[in-house]
Amino acid sequence: MIRYLVPSTGRVIGNVRVAGVGMLFRRDRLTGQVAVGLVGVLGIAAAVYGVGVASAKYRIADVGAWLSARSKGLVVHVNGPAGKVDGKTGVIPQMRGHNIKIVQDGATVLLIDLDTGVVSRLDPSQLNISQSRPLVRGIQVLAGSGKAYTVDSVKGVVQQIDPVGLAPVGASAALPPILGQAGIDAQGTLWVPVSQKGEVSAFRDGTLQPPVKVGAPGDSLALTIAAGDPVVTDSTAATATVVKSSGARLTVSLPTTVREAGRGGVLAPAHTEGKTVPLLVPGTGSLVTVDTDTGRYSSTRLAMPKHRYRPPQMLGAKVYIPDETAGALIVYDSASNRFQRPIPVTGRPSTLDVFVRDGLLWANDPSGPRAVVIDRQGAHKGIDKYKDRVAGGPERSTIPLPGDGDAPPPRRQQPPTSPPRPGEPPSAPSNVSVTPGSGTMRVDFQPSQGEGIIGYLLKDVPSGLSAAPEAIGAGAGPFTFTVAGGECGREYRFRVAVRYKDARGRTREAVSAPSDPVRPCVTPGAPTGLAAQATASGARLSWTAPPGADGTTYKLTWDGPVKGSRTVSATSATLGEIWTNGPYTFTVAAVNGAGTGPGATRQARLTGPKTQYPVERNENSNGYVRDIPDANGGTTVATMNDNNGQMVVVNCQEKGKYYKRNDALAGDMYANITFGGKTGYVIGYLVNTPGDWKSFAGLPVWKCEPAGYLQPTG
Repeated sequence: MIRYLVPSTGRVIGNVRVAGVGMLFRRDRLTGQVAVGLVGVLGIAAAVYGVGVASAKYRIADVGAWLSARSKGLVVHVNGPAGKVDGKTGVIPQMRGHNIKIVQDGATVLLIDLDTGVVSRLDPSQLNISQSRPLVRGIQVLAGSGKAYTVDSVKGVVQQIDPVGLAPVGASAALPPILGQAGIDAQGTLWVPVSQKGEVSAFRDGTLQPPVKVGAPGDSLALTIAAGDPVVTDSTAATATVVKSSGARLTVSLPTTVREAGRGGVLAPAHTEGKTVPLLVPGTGSLVTVDTDTGRYSSTRLAMPKHRYRPPQMLGAKVYIPDETAGALIVYDSASNRFQRPIPVTGRPSTLDVFVRDGLLWANDPSGPRAVVIDRQGAHKGIDKYKDRVAGGPERSTIPLPGDGDAPPPRRQQPPTSPPRPGEPPSAPSNVSVTPGSGTMRVDFQPSQGEGIIGYLLKDVPSGLSAAPEAIGAGAGPFTFTVAGGECGREYRFRVAVRYKDARGRTREAVSAPSDPVRPCVTPGAPTGLAAQATASGARLSWTAPPGADGTTYKLTWDGPVKGSRTVSATSATLGEIWTNGPYTFTVAAVNGAGTGPGATRQARLTGPKTQYPVERNENSNGYVRDIPDANGGTTVATMNDNNGQMVVVNCQEKGKYYKRNDALAGDMYANITFGGKTGYVIGYLVNTPGDWKSFAGLPVWKCEPAGYLQPTG
């Protein structure tokens, strides 16, 4: 917390705290990233208690946010708990009436003019614009974790910048365009979706890190930073991949309705404070909430018309979906799988800027006076950005309290949905939500409204599966069915029917819309006890399956002198591809229809078993054992004399210095042997290993470790 004082009086009038959010610009033709010159230092005239701009210091709320007020040419600071404006300042004249986005990270507050590309820095202590720089229109500018970056989506250039002066820091890097919405993780690393490659790339300190495969080339990718970790949703493949700070990866198979998102893909938030990521599928109204820690998800359908929605945001257990057609937030409680009353912001069609910051959710109409702040319990307060007279304005007066003459009028609540009138059939069950389990599928729903209701039945349960309970009575609750059985590789849809008596006493049914697809399985956990051993048949791996691993396969990957991957169904495998000594990193991950779980990793230095083969071509002659694979070089460590047929220990084989004894005995293959207690190299034709002596024998003889090979970092 920074405290601000009026120097002439010593009176405390504010504090400020600014945290980071990422910002995405629309795509326009980009011609560069950072302009060279400084436009200028721009002052804004203000007087507070008779103190000029240079000497006035302001104290604004610890927990709050800066919001744009375009029609007034202002940006205002709002006290979050109070829901009141406690500071404001005008934008530079060139920005007035333009679309302004605000990036906040630590003590840095940047105002980005989306229409021109000019970026201004707001000094919270002075409540004025301290400086401006022209960046290119349409470029992404992001700040978070003490770092700032620009991303040229069209040219594919990423660059770290000084978050205060906006000058480039270090070298830039190039990626294949077009680049998606980027984000900054908890360590200050920039992550960028690269759709052309089906990858997400990391950039830090002027260097690109190895990319992470998250889909097929050309797939529609959306990035969310969830609790500091990057999460990439592939709408084309209906998957979500979590890249954890430990390096572990988790891939979740989402409902196939995600593929119906269309060209733009799912609507995903740029970041979430918690580990759950809400995804909205345009067109279908499907809302999917993904737990990036466990890989589990729930999915439901919005009972809403085809409105214009923005990416959903999550605070606590509640998902808030900006509905720009209605000028309101749709509220979904993921803990109870229930929708709550919408929260009006403007009550009319309007653009909504919605984000989560410091445990509060903010919804702002950047072109009008209205905004809303919501806490974790779901309590919300309306904000009037124009009426409050506060620090930075032409006059300073007491902030109005609720109910006084200057307070914003209370919001008119939307009337609840009218129930059917007497004699009319009840409404069909609504908001059918599905959640996968281990061998089960949970179906939740909102009960019907109306008279004559007998109870509820679950429809479309295939033969061989069972639903419990068989029926739910009217008003009995909880309104949940659990389906047992089914195949993990198959998706299921369900409907809920309400049974009721009509006006003539006949039993009737009204059936809900189908649910989203769901599987009776969850993303598996990580295997345990991974072990690696060198054998005469190759590298042997073994591990213990995670709980509930029925029907699970395992993806093995390895890095080292030999690289590769394989999928197996057992909890052990012998890799005949690996017969080169050296350090390896092995990873095994469980895979089922619900996705790929986090991998178990083990680093091991493998040395193949020793074998024995007879000496040959050394009758009445000497065979020299040397310390390097060179028949004429190095130091002789032992000498074999006239010993054809004698068994020697072969440790490994290696390519070395070419040697020609005659036309028939010429080559560069050497055997590393132990003879007479000494270990060294002999030219390959002196030992009768399998196959042609000029080539590697293959298993059971391993290759020697490559010289200077380093342990892979995994």
